[in-house]
Amino acid sequence: MSTNSLSHLYNLKLTLKDILKLLKSFSIDDKIIIEKELEKETIKYRAKQLSKRIKPNKITMDEIVYEVKDYRQNKTN
Repeated sequence: MSTNSLSHLYNLKLTLKDILKLLKSFSIDDKIIIEKELEKETIKYRAKQLSKRIKPNKITMDEIVYEVKDYRQNKTN
């Protein structure tokens, strides 16, 4: 991987379109590094979005036990 690190900070005004164009010029290895960094940066957001889509499970332990017993009883008959 030939990723170069910069020793200076630059204040550049780049649009998303500019960044996407720049991204296309990177090697696959560099793109994989960027992908992993983006995954780290967005994991909390993605987890919250997933959590919003999952409906809460309101079944009680007693209901689960009843269903298992009922299933086992019907299976043996």
